[in-house]
Amino acid sequence: MAVEEKRARIEKAAGLSQAGSRLYEPYRALGYIAGSIPHSIQYRGQTAFITTSIGRSFHVYDAEKINLLFVGPHFDHDVVSVLSIGDETYASTGGHVVVCRRGKRVDELEAVNRGEINSLVQFGDHIIGISEDNTVVIWDRTTRELFTEIEFERESFAVTALVHPSTYVNKIVIGSSQGTIQVWNIQSRRCLYEFKTMGSGITCMVQSPVIDVLALGLLDGRILLHNVKQDRAVMQLAQEDRVTALSFRTDDVPMMATANSEGDVALWDLDNKRVMHVLQNAHDGVISSVDFMVGQPLLVTSSADNSIKEWLFDGNDGIPRLLRQRSGHFAPPQMIRYHGDDGRHLLSAGRDQTLRFFSVFRDAQNAELSQGSLERESRVRHSRMNELRFPAITQFASNTAMSRDWDDVVSCHQGSRDAHSWSVERKALGKFTLESSDSSIVRAVAISACGNFGFLGLASGVIEMVNMQSGLSRRTFVGHTKAVTGVHTDACNLRVYSTSLDGTLRIWDFSSGKQLHCINMPSTPSHLAVYRESSLLACACDDACVRVIDAESTRIVRTFAGHRNRITDLAFSNDGRWIVSSSLDCTIRTWDLPTGYMVDWFRVESVPVSVAFSPTGDFLATAHMDSVGIFLWANRTQFADISLRQINPHTDGSTNGNVAGAALVAMPTTAGLVDDNEQSNEDVEMDTVYLAPEQLTDNMVTLSSQPKSKWQTLMNLATIKKRNMPEKPPQVPELAPFFLPTTTSVEHQFDFGTSEDAAPAPSDPTSSKLISVTSESQLARILYHAHETLVYAPVFEYLKTLNPSAIDVEIRSLPVDDQLKALKTFLRAMTCQLKSKRDFELAQAYLHVFIAVFTDIIKANARELEPLLAELRNELQTQWATVDNLIRYSACMIEFMRTK
Repeated sequence: MAVEEKRARIEKAAGLSQAGSRLYEPYRALGYIAGSIPHSIQYRGQTAFITTSIGRSFHVYDAEKINLLFVGPHFDHDVVSVLSIGDETYASTGGHVVVCRRGKRVDELEAVNRGEINSLVQFGDHIIGISEDNTVVIWDRTTRELFTEIEFERESFAVTALVHPSTYVNKIVIGSSQGTIQVWNIQSRRCLYEFKTMGSGITCMVQSPVIDVLALGLLDGRILLHNVKQDRAVMQLAQEDRVTALSFRTDDVPMMATANSEGDVALWDLDNKRVMHVLQNAHDGVISSVDFMVGQPLLVTSSADNSIKEWLFDGNDGIPRLLRQRSGHFAPPQMIRYHGDDGRHLLSAGRDQTLRFFSVFRDAQNAELSQGSLERESRVRHSRMNELRFPAITQFASNTAMSRDWDDVVSCHQGSRDAHSWSVERKALGKFTLESSDSSIVRAVAISACGNFGFLGLASGVIEMVNMQSGLSRRTFVGHTKAVTGVHTDACNLRVYSTSLDGTLRIWDFSSGKQLHCINMPSTPSHLAVYRESSLLACACDDACVRVIDAESTRIVRTFAGHRNRITDLAFSNDGRWIVSSSLDCTIRTWDLPTGYMVDWFRVESVPVSVAFSPTGDFLATAHMDSVGIFLWANRTQFADISLRQINPHTDGSTNGNVAGAALVAMPTTAGLVDDNEQSNEDVEMDTVYLAPEQLTDNMVTLSSQPKSKWQTLMNLATIKKRNMPEKPPQVPELAPFFLPTTTSVEHQFDFGTSEDAAPAPSDPTSSKLISVTSESQLARILYHAHETLVYAPVFEYLKTLNPSAIDVEIRSLPVDDQLKALKTFLRAMTCQLKSKRDFELAQAYLHVFIAVFTDIIKANARELEPLLAELRNELQTQWATVDNLIRYSACMIEFMRTK
């Protein structure tokens, strides 16, 4: 694809983003790992790759460390099945099977118009899938064309699973929800045999390590090992709940792993026909896939709880241990906040009762903050892990000022009278459980700017200050009559700010706990945000308005109205100029504090429940009601000139007169800003090579791309040669020992025909002992040509190809005859180069050598060279004045910033 077409696509995407939001552009989504669709494992030599479906795209991980390698394109519909074969990934979405290579869409299998295609399976050079209308569809993988179709009556045979038995040519085994199994020949499209019903619906089928034996997972929890050649049952096992996945160990250990919809994995000893161990609570949701790595004691599991886990069997008891995992929220997050001042990390609390740490740039650093040994405790109590976790976090606060000394996060939980401290550095629960003094529910929390104190806002209206190092209560703030909804402190530990359901905002003295001011709000405040550098407070009120209060004057200085439903969260920008608010009306709005106008808004498909602005100003992070990920939006003012304009916030989202409603903006994807229809990585890399221009504008004085050492060596070449001269003259080597010469023959004989004392051969009297020297150097010929054509660029280009020593020799070899034509042309070339304002430092170095070599000649012919020298001097003074001003300005600015 041409570079122009690619650039047009990028500009078109930028234009669509700009139509939706002028300030924000979708960047990427965090926290998506796996879904409810079974994963696919592909082996390339000794390396294995895991492909998982994540909604409308897919991820490819390396199995060694579960690092993300490729992200598939973003499709219009959900991906319902994935299959990896070699370098290609087949994704079924929207009734089509799309072929991708290295995360890029390259082709598509022939369309069949039979609804969604599920359960993609490889069968030699064919790909088999089960369509939504109960048809087995088979494609030729090489030609991408439809090979054949096998239709079934849903009432009598509803297809649920299929498998290709090893060594069976052109045959597949198909299972149904009625419990019956059929063997089909895909070449002749004939049913060869039908087994009697298994008594329950077939949920999954897998080929065992033994030929002719298949493992069948049933809806009633039974696992059958059935010999399809003899049509007899080899073994029958049973587990709790329906079987969702099966796998056999292939490293000479007779073991089978089965999974159920409760998140448990059962390990079976096939020799003794008994269960060896049950991994209870292996996942928090339905396990969609279990796979033993080929020839390794390693089990890979993925689940609808948005996680991939690897279990290693390295003990003699056959019980595995969790080797590594990659996970995210399995229920939507309720609150997100940036952790630290570098804008690289996020903390997220979700409805799945977990607190998670996310890295904006490195997914491998993502982790769940541990709540203790819940897995072991759940085995002892015979309960689910969800029952042992803390209640869902309703609010949390973090501060990195004292992270290395004690806990740096405090959280309150739904319906809980206790707050908990956490340590992000240890990724675990902290030392203290902070109990409320009056046994009322903790509704709000905060940490002081110094990181030494935590604040608990209680449902009784009391605010408690506790020491984060000791966990002891230090002070109480009494005044609110109803539950506290928000608590914050200033930057200097002088003031404490709080809001309550009693409709007031109160300002307290930090040291004494006395109330300083009480501001009656026009509507009950539900959220509180503070910008510590300017003591500005922002309250989200129940009347869907954002009110800004100046803490110094205790006055409401701004009121932003426009949301049409309850405000879910708000945040200040990093410079305190904007306030970003989210609402149940599915809009995210940006308000400009200096002007009091709404300057940006956009609408999303899912209700935003939390927003956070990066401390560095580069991203806006959002969490949404029905999404388990965290979405990042790039701040376009960081890399483009955006003119802010007033937007009328009082609109219903449609078009009223000249007022345009908020445009619906597509959510960020895990693929980031990469275009879905671009070429492969190799082509993109070739197309996106950026060639910098020699000069951005004609008014700039630019330096060359030559290494600094080149022109520095040229200016100090004489000193370098002098330093490298040998201290002593070379010594004449000692006379070699006498050896008789030998003849060039097979037998070893001495050659007595030559002698050292023999007279030398007479030389040609016409030959000269002097080395022949060319009269003109290459530089002189280029100068003569430039004198005739008046084009001086080749002179400079030739000099740039030489090393310092060669440049010195070329300049010294310039002829001084023919009325100094070579010297005059060189001066004109340097003047022309200075006027172009390019390669400034090289021109200075070449002039330095030229003047040092031809000083005497220039003095002797001053009258003849005076016009050229005057023009050169004027151009030098002009360029040096520009460079000198820039250097002085930069030096003054650095000194000012250093001493400020």
